[in-house]
Amino acid sequence: MLNYIFEFMTFAFPKAGAQIGVPFTIAIFLFLFALLKCQYQVIPGFMQVKGLAFSYTLFVSVVLVSLLVNLGNFPVFQLATVMMVIASPLAIGIGRSLNPQTALKILAISLIIVGVYALIQRIVGIVTTSIPGVTYTFGQDLANKPIGYGMAASGEAQKMPSTYQNGNGAGLFYAMGIPILLAWSPFSAKQKVLKVVAILFGCVGLLLSGSRSIMIPFVLFLIVLLVLVKNKFSYRNQILFFSSLMFIAAVGIVYLLQSDNQFLQQLYTRYITQTLSDPTGAGRTSQFVAAFAQINALNGLGFLRFLCVGLPWDQVGVLEGFVSILFNYGLFGFIGFLFVLAAAIYGIYERNKLASIGFICVFIAFIVDGSFNFPPTLMNFFFLTGLLTQPGLQETSHNSKTMPSNGGTPFSLQEKKV
Repeated sequence: MLNYIFEFMTFAFPKAGAQIGVPFTIAIFLFLFALLKCQYQVIPGFMQVKGLAFSYTLFVSVVLVSLLVNLGNFPVFQLATVMMVIASPLAIGIGRSLNPQTALKILAISLIIVGVYALIQRIVGIVTTSIPGVTYTFGQDLANKPIGYGMAASGEAQKMPSTYQNGNGAGLFYAMGIPILLAWSPFSAKQKVLKVVAILFGCVGLLLSGSRSIMIPFVLFLIVLLVLVKNKFSYRNQILFFSSLMFIAAVGIVYLLQSDNQFLQQLYTRYITQTLSDPTGAGRTSQFVAAFAQINALNGLGFLRFLCVGLPWDQVGVLEGFVSILFNYGLFGFIGFLFVLAAAIYGIYERNKLASIGFICVFIAFIVDGSFNFPPTLMNFFFLTGLLTQPGLQETSHNSKTMPSNGGTPFSLQEKKV
C-alpha cells in the first residue's frame, strides 16, 4: 500500500510539502520509505535493463568525485539537487514491485487530476486556485515560479503548471503518461472509460502546459504514435480508426479557419509565433555560448579538470539541459547520464514501442530543459521504467495467437500469470 501511495503523490501532488531550508515534499518522504521497503528490487531492476547498471555506476561515481572536489563551494540547495539526481533512478525498484494494472489505474487517476487542475487554472487563475502545501510547496512564492508571468503583454501566465509548479515539469508527466495509457489494455469497462478520460485530460494538460521543449518533440512523434496505436487493432478497426482521425482533423481545420477564438490565438502565439521569433530558445543559446567561452579561457590543467569532474560549482552559471550536466560533472558524468537515460528508453522500447514514445520525447526535451535536476521528473521516469520492464511483460499486436514461450503475459500491462 505504501508504494501505491508514493506513486499517487509523486504523480498527482509532487510538490505538496513545505520549504524547510530546501523544499521537502510528501512524495520525497514517501520515496525514502518505499525505497527501503523495495531495496531488494533495485539491483534486479537495474540488471533487467541492459547497460543500465554500468551507466548508473559510472554516473554516480563521477558525481560523487565531483561533489568531494567541490566541498564548500556550493549552497545546500545544490547539494539537495545532486542527491536527488543520483537517488531518483533508484525508483526503478519501486516501479518493478507493483502490480501493473493497479499502478496504471493510479497513473490514469493522477493524469486526470493534474489535467483537470491545469484546466481550472486556465479558467480561474493559477494563484487564485492554489492551495499552499498541497498544489505547491508551502513557503515558496508561486508567482515567482517559471510559469510565464510577465511574458505576455497582459502579464497573464502562459504556462499552466498544475500541481507541478512548472509547466515544463507537468508537460513531461503528460508526455510520459499518455503513450503508456494508450498501450494499456484494461480489464473492465469502467477501466476503459478511465483510460479514455485520462488520455483526454492528459492531452488538454499537455496543450495548456506551455512547454515548448516537450510539445515540439511530442508533435513530431505524433504520427509514429498514431501508427503504433493503429497497429493494436484488427484490420477492420484500423480502417475505422483512420477514418475517425481524418474526420476529427477535418472538423478541427474547419473550426480553426472559421472561428475567432482568443484561446486558440494564445496557443498559436505561444507555440508557433514565439518559437519562430526567438532564435535563442528563451535565452538558452546565449547561456551555451557564454559557457563554452568560459571553457575556451581555461588553461591546460583547468581544461583537464573540466573533462574529468566539471568546473568548480561556484563558477558555473545558470545552464539548462544536458549542458548543465557536462559543466557540473565533466565529460564522463555527461556520458554516464546520457547512457542511463538511453539504456532505460531502449529497455522500454524492446518491450513496448508505443509506451516508449513518451520517454523518447522526454529525452529530447532534456537536451534544452533542466527539469531532470528537480523532483519528481527523474523519479517518475525511472519509476515507470521499472513498471514497464518487469519480467514476464512483452509487447504483442492484435494478430498475436500464442502466449510467450517464457510463460509471461503479453505486454498489455495486465497482471502477470503465476
